[in-house]
Amino acid sequence: MKKITLLSAITFLLIGMVFSQEKKSDGLKYIPSIGVHGGALSYMGDIKGSSGATMYTYWRPAYGFYLEKKIGSIFGVSVNGMFGKVSKSQLDNSVFLNFESSITNIDLNLLLDFDNGKIINENSLFSPYLSFGFGYLAFDPKGDLSSNGAFYNHWSDGTLRDMSQSFPGADTLSSVLVRDYDYETALKDSTTNYSKTSFTIPIRFGLKFELSKHIDARISAAYILTMTDYIDNVADGGNDKMFYTSFGLQYNFSTSSGKDDKYKDFDFADLDKDDSDGDGVFDHKDLCQSTPEGVKVDNKGCALDGDKDGVPDYKDKELDTPEGSLVTKDGITLTEEMMATQEKMKDSVETEYRVFVAEDLSKEEMEEIQKQYEASNNGASVGNTTIPEKFQALDSDKDNYISAKEVTNAIDGFFEGENNLSAKDLNTLIDFYFDQ
Repeated sequence: MKKITLLSAITFLLIGMVFSQEKKSDGLKYIPSIGVHGGALSYMGDIKGSSGATMYTYWRPAYGFYLEKKIGSIFGVSVNGMFGKVSKSQLDNSVFLNFESSITNIDLNLLLDFDNGKIINENSLFSPYLSFGFGYLAFDPKGDLSSNGAFYNHWSDGTLRDMSQSFPGADTLSSVLVRDYDYETALKDSTTNYSKTSFTIPIRFGLKFELSKHIDARISAAYILTMTDYIDNVADGGNDKMFYTSFGLQYNFSTSSGKDDKYKDFDFADLDKDDSDGDGVFDHKDLCQSTPEGVKVDNKGCALDGDKDGVPDYKDKELDTPEGSLVTKDGITLTEEMMATQEKMKDSVETEYRVFVAEDLSKEEMEEIQKQYEASNNGASVGNTTIPEKFQALDSDKDNYISAKEVTNAIDGFFEGENNLSAKDLNTLIDFYFDQ
């Protein structure tokens, strides 16, 4: 009894450690599945039973629990507890042998699941599983004996009596007995004081059926080899064995196989392999993610710039610009003459722009001048003047008329580098505006 108590304490301590550690690490995700089972427990040993008896002729009910923890897609561990009785009766030539023994078996097992994506698809609604392990057994054999504490004597006429048929005068002295099927007498070997505990090796095979996201049904068969020959209180040199077939229900705190994970078939590793512009540098490392096709890039995904002038080689019209030089948008070195010309053009355009917008007039006054201008022409010329092809893109409202706002937008775009107009083009545009 002390051994059973100690084993139970160790088992539940281990279970508690698993629960506490897994809860601490990630909530309910890694808590083991729990389950209960019930079924038929049969005994195979020295008492053979009646002629023609099968493994299930003398079955007794048993029940139990188990805890299961996956440690990968293929393997897992489980703790199994089983409680019940085994019993058998055998009529031989003279003695009627019988016994009944309580059974408590707790074992730790290595579990192999077949729905691991390698043998059976992980999304399968049913899958087989196999386990084997090491356990601890406690038993207590008792017998249904006659009133004087002896086994029933079986006579050739089929009756059970309180005397052996070979005893002198038994025909007149014996009494016919009727079994009460009460296993009230503790059995013990007359010469050996054997232990009523033993180690076991359980081997289980079963099928698991998914009923819902968290509930599975299980059908299993367990072959349990014991390290004792005394479950039936009879020893003939070979250890006794048990066979347990059961049906169980399992509750999964989370889907252990990930069947309900909507991202199960998504390979997150592919996210690190996206290369939107096809330059050979993955997006998560690419600092220039819109490189034109065929352009050579560095290890950061940016187009090569051999002379380090800020203009990539595929746009650079001068690939050997001296270090530190100022360049145009095409990568050409800016000379003093070019800068002087550019400054002169800028001053000219700014002067024209200042005259055009009449900075000394308010917005309301400008709008009034515009209305007066259009009224003076009675609308006759508005929309009838052909806009030069170069300026047609500036007619944003497509009314075939370049308005003051559209001219202002064109000048702003020139200074911001948003159009291809030159300073001369702007002068021509302003003249055209007043000629409309």
